[in-house]
Amino acid sequence: MLLLDKLVAQTRWYEKLGILPFSRQTLRDSLLVTATIHLLSLAVPITLMQVYDRILPNEAGSTLFWLVFGAVIALLIDGLLRWARFVISAWNTARFEYLIGSDTVSRILFSRLEDFEKSGIGVHLDRLGSVSGLGNFYAGQLPMVLFDIPFAAIFLAAIWYLGHGIVFFPLAMAGLYFLILRHARQKYEKAKIEQIATNDRRFNYIIETLSGLHLVKAQTLEEQMLRRYERLQESTGEANMEMSYWSTLPNNLSGAFSYLTMFGLIAVGSSSVISGDLTFGGITACTMLAGRAMQPIQNAFGFWFRFADVKIASDRLRSIAELRQEIAADVPPFPANIEGSLCMEDLSFRFQPDLPYIFHHAHLTIPPKSMTVILGKGSTGTTTLMYLLMGTLKPESGLVRIDDYNLAEWDHTDPHGRLAYLPANGTLFKGSILDNIAMFNTNHHMAALDAAAMLGLDEPIAALPMGYETQVDSQAANFLPSGLIQRICLARALVVRPRILLLDKTNAAMDRESEQIFFWLMNHLKGRCTIVMATNHPELLAMADRVYEIRDGALVAVEDLFVFR
Repeated sequence: MLLLDKLVAQTRWYEKLGILPFSRQTLRDSLLVTATIHLLSLAVPITLMQVYDRILPNEAGSTLFWLVFGAVIALLIDGLLRWARFVISAWNTARFEYLIGSDTVSRILFSRLEDFEKSGIGVHLDRLGSVSGLGNFYAGQLPMVLFDIPFAAIFLAAIWYLGHGIVFFPLAMAGLYFLILRHARQKYEKAKIEQIATNDRRFNYIIETLSGLHLVKAQTLEEQMLRRYERLQESTGEANMEMSYWSTLPNNLSGAFSYLTMFGLIAVGSSSVISGDLTFGGITACTMLAGRAMQPIQNAFGFWFRFADVKIASDRLRSIAELRQEIAADVPPFPANIEGSLCMEDLSFRFQPDLPYIFHHAHLTIPPKSMTVILGKGSTGTTTLMYLLMGTLKPESGLVRIDDYNLAEWDHTDPHGRLAYLPANGTLFKGSILDNIAMFNTNHHMAALDAAAMLGLDEPIAALPMGYETQVDSQAANFLPSGLIQRICLARALVVRPRILLLDKTNAAMDRESEQIFFWLMNHLKGRCTIVMATNHPELLAMADRVYEIRDGALVAVEDLFVFR
């Protein structure tokens, strides 16, 4: 089971503290360090009490030197241990974010496409950001807060020992602090939910707008898009302002209550000093102990106040954990050696239960090493068919076979060497052109150069500033012709020499030169691998062994192939 599943499966917050490997060991080390820190913190109040009550009245200078020397040593060790505790906490937090973050990205990458597309990219990015908040909470600050609380009781007990009834004053201040935070907590939770909702809308809008910036400029929609963003930003600003007000309340109140506790304790304890029930050094020590006791209490209340953040972050991670996976965990890897036949048996598919069927009881048989064309007329479902054939989409009923293997029963998420898919508009990833062709695998560099040469890429890429080392990204269409991008993506698909090649209107974005090279390649590959392509181009139709048309949710064979020849 992934750590992400364990994290969201635990219903009690304290059960999540020990889900990481070796977490018990680090928690034990942190507890030991925290205990030592708090015991050493008693050095200063004890020193002051001794100085005021014994050393100064008795003018014991030599005793003062050694007492101060010991206190300084204790403070130095205290600082060193605090640094060690910070290192342990930071390392545990980083480990939490690495392990849980990797599991979260894995769950998204291997999720079913229809589930992923139900939420915008901005929502998924925000959900990924929840990992950092949970890591800081469960692996970082929360263990320290929990370990600090018992020592607050020890400090209060010390105040009771020295000053008896004055201990009730810091307890009363802690109770008042809790009541104020309890009243404000509902406001904070409501503001947090509203902030997340407005940020999701804004992030999705920014991503959608910037992704389609060429269209925005082409249709001169800049002003309209800006006005809409300003409205979104206005609502986001209001939500952020409300959130900032309530989120800073615990810190603002904490400082005020610390001073109130200190001066109030002095005021209450002064009468005991006057009556002789408490020494001057005793009230000084009680004041310092009260400050030490209030700090972990206020931190604990502050964490309780912000627990809404943890709950919301956990819910958002749970949304990722509940994404249906493309492949079950216990299925075997898909066989490496296949002939390349494809078969759809009584397949039905639609994206939502209330939407019409794209395919309904459809059948399709494609022999190995044949060329099959699917007539693509508008939004007829050719892309959906490609996704079904490679297993990215799951049929509502029926099945898809490659050779005799039912895709639903095998792990086909790593199709290299078996199947390659190329859409109408290929995408380049950030890196060099060679890295894109080789799929960022240095072992494939020679095969990548061979595939590029076969597609006539050497000459146009040599004209670029750095040749095959020219850096590109998803916005490469700004300076590279679309036909060249398609040929680069096609070379990437050929590097692993797939047995099955799925082409979805691949030539639609090609220029005349690229298209002619593509036609030559299809004629060269025919009979060497199974080719399924969606196209209406007469020259490609003339090459096909069989042609199908999507009609009323079924794949209907077009028998009159001579029409295309």
